[in-house]
Amino acid sequence: MAQFTTISEILEAVEEEGIDFVKFHFSDADGIFKEIDVPSALLENAFSKGLPFDNSVGGTFRPTGADLMLKPDPRTFSILDAGAKQKYGRVICELTFLDGQAFDGCVRSNLKLFIRKIYQSGYTFSVSSSLSFYLFDADFKGDAPLSLCPETVLKMENVKRDILSVFNNADIDVVSLRQTYVGGPISMVFKEGSVLRIADNMMTAKYIVSDVARRHNLHASFMPKPATSLEGLAVTFGFTLMKEEFNEFYHPDQDMMISDKARGFIAGIFKHIRAICAVTNPTVNSYKRIVQKGKAPYYVTWSAVDRNSLIRLPSSRGRATKIEVQNADSSCNPYLSLLALLAAGISGMDENLTPIAAVNFETHDYSDSEKQALSAGALPNTLREALLAFNSDDHIKDALGESISTSVFQTGTIEWSNYIGCVHAWELEKYL
Repeated sequence: MAQFTTISEILEAVEEEGIDFVKFHFSDADGIFKEIDVPSALLENAFSKGLPFDNSVGGTFRPTGADLMLKPDPRTFSILDAGAKQKYGRVICELTFLDGQAFDGCVRSNLKLFIRKIYQSGYTFSVSSSLSFYLFDADFKGDAPLSLCPETVLKMENVKRDILSVFNNADIDVVSLRQTYVGGPISMVFKEGSVLRIADNMMTAKYIVSDVARRHNLHASFMPKPATSLEGLAVTFGFTLMKEEFNEFYHPDQDMMISDKARGFIAGIFKHIRAICAVTNPTVNSYKRIVQKGKAPYYVTWSAVDRNSLIRLPSSRGRATKIEVQNADSSCNPYLSLLALLAAGISGMDENLTPIAAVNFETHDYSDSEKQALSAGALPNTLREALLAFNSDDHIKDALGESISTSVFQTGTIEWSNYIGCVHAWELEKYL
């Protein structure tokens, strides 16, 4: 599918394909796509002037006392197939006030502005990423055994095939869509790209996966830990820092063939990681995945060998040198997660920070005390711990902006209050 760049190209494609409406998508602070359907006859005006809307549609946006404007980005336009030969257009939007001034609650524009500052300093970040999900029958009940009859397995295979087809139409480049065992999590590995494009692709992928699964009478879940017995759902972000044609994270003559900038980036993330978790691991369920200390990282370590470390260095060097962060989960908002991680990593570079020594061996057989001795601490055990760290970290809050930071903290605090005030099945089984 050709990538669109101008409004005239979009209008021409809409007419040729017989598209009746276009979905204007925009992300709230929780990382959920909100949408407004715009009839094709009104598209030219909506693209050229923007689309006013009541900001209550945004859900987790802090009230502004004024309506907002959706400003679509033509480069994100694509035509999606909803099945039964029904096609519709989709475009990702940013949010402004009606007079065109920036709205500081817009997660996409905040990330874009941050990237622009990096670019103006002469550097460019590119990102690789992966995102996992489960496919369940509609009647799946948590810790009950996952029943996979032949009909369900066939549905899953059809879903995966259709997902790849829609991805192709939406111009989403994936390296692979893999499931290592039947009934296990399905991982989408995205082709490396610009920071903003990767965030857009991850948001769009979640939307497409949920839509395709629903059409096959299955449920796509991005819940980080949907059952005690099931593997958690991870998100990884791999960062590469380029200046002209040279990878600034690479240094052939230093230990592990990585530069001081790479070490500073790692140390910066370590310094702020407990606060970052409020963004990369934003739900109470996120910490069910972390505290089990399985494949998810728990201790703050980095390694080129130990696959369960918080930060991993893939083996490739030279131009392909990459710093991969592994703590995020599938409930995260990719716009905010990338912004928080970049802000922390760059601050570590600017401050010339140095991380603790790397762990150059596998630690899966080590005791907790041995792992702790090798680390710079541990990730939060609960959402409450992460929120307290977030509220005390001015650097991360400044990077996100006042409106978004307030939303992250308030939304998380409400979720935590609701969670601790609820009687759960485990308590009934143990105490009733």
